[in-house]
Parts: sequence; structure tokens; C-alpha cells
Amino acid sequence: MKPIILNLARDDLKEISEYLSAFGDNPPKKFRKSFESFCLRVAKMPYIYAQYESDQRYRRAVIEYDYLVFYKVEESSGQARIYRVLHGKRDILSLLDSE
Repeated sequence: MKPIILNLARDDLKEISEYLSAFGDNPPKKFRKSFESFCLRVAKMPYIYAQYESDQRYRRAVIEYDYLVFYKVEESSGQARIYRVLHGKRDILSLLDSE
């Protein structure tokens, strides 16, 4: 089942794409492929990634360019809901609390 990308995550993806576009065409394409691969994996196996040690409400995956995808698995359906896509050097906990 395809993961649901929530609004904050969509905003994150747009911001990341705009930022990476400043470095040419390849970085945004490489990032997009990495995110799409993540989505395919998590659709088939939603529990594949470990819970985030600093906030157990989320599971966390690392994708291209040190970006982190934070998601939860809906227990009733087993479907992944993507909450945020953030660079690892950002203040992750404060940004997760703002969701």
C-alpha cells in the first residue's frame, strides 16, 4: 500500500527540491529517486526501519544527502504515514514537535 505523504512532508519535499536545484539537475533527481525507493520499500514492509531513538512515536529512514524520513505505521491498516523529511543537521526534535 502506497505511503501517505502528509502536508508538512510535502512542504519539506518542495523545500528540499528547491534547495537542491541550486546545485544543478542531478542532485534533485538523485534525491527524488532515493525518496521513491524509500516509498516502495516502506509500502511493502512498513516496519522495515527502526523506531527513532529520540522520539519513539516515529520510525526513521536515512536517504540521499543525509535526509531523514520520519513516519508512523497506522496499526489498523499497516499503512505508512510520512510526517517529515528533514536534513540530519537540523534541530530534529523541535521540528517533529511542530507537526
